[in-house]
Amino acid sequence: MASLLIMGEAFFTSTEASKITGCSRRQLQYWRRQGVVVPTVNPGGKGRNVYYSESDLLILAVMEYLLSIGLNFDTSLTALNILMTKNLFLSAKSWTKDQTRLMFFLSLDNEEVRLENFNVELAKQKLEEGYPVIPFCCDRIYDKLQSNLKYFHQGQSDISCRENN
Repeated sequence: MASLLIMGEAFFTSTEASKITGCSRRQLQYWRRQGVVVPTVNPGGKGRNVYYSESDLLILAVMEYLLSIGLNFDTSLTALNILMTKNLFLSAKSWTKDQTRLMFFLSLDNEEVRLENFNVELAKQKLEEGYPVIPFCCDRIYDKLQSNLKYFHQGQSDISCRENN
């Protein structure tokens, strides 16, 4: 169960967020300092307790995915900001197929990142021109997070060790 419940919304500690998303606590700390995700902070009690909402967990899961496919931190952060600008995290439960099947194009120097709806012909064209093309499936990341939350709520202690689909 989540550590904090406010008006029906669950919030998770850094340790819980780490277990649920597969991010290390050190990553979470670094990402907080870099402004990747700014969790809710409870100033009460001893020290400073940091709590993440479910939407924060989705942002963490996306960042973890982008880094895991080989993008560097700056490019991953740029891609994440593009996704956030398009408000894709606010309506995860009501995504259309066009919103879940996307692709990123990177400039040859990785300085520019563009997001488009997935299109096989456009992807082929960009690949033939020498541009990196990265398919991005929002729904798969969301579904994996929901599965991890389910296992977490059922009391599984090490979600990251179970097989991911």
